[in-house]
Amino acid sequence: MTAVLSIGAAHQDPDSLKELASIARLITYARQSAKTLNAEFPVWCLDLALGAVLQEMYANGLPNPSFDEGTDMANVVAH
Repeated sequence: MTAVLSIGAAHQDPDSLKELASIARLITYARQSAKTLNAEFPVWCLDLALGAVLQEMYANGLPNPSFDEGTDMANVVAH
């Protein structure tokens, strides 16, 4: 797998982290709605999208939390 971000992209301005957090919240809301509807494929796609946004956030300077077993990524972003 190749890196999506260039090395110079790390540690960008805080506004980009805020924008990425907003996108993550939107994806989390859509994921929860799809989960309520038992729409498995959209939930899977939104899980991938959320993971990509979180990866982008970590690449932009957000500290990477250590997840306990059973921690749902959506709950981490939703707070």
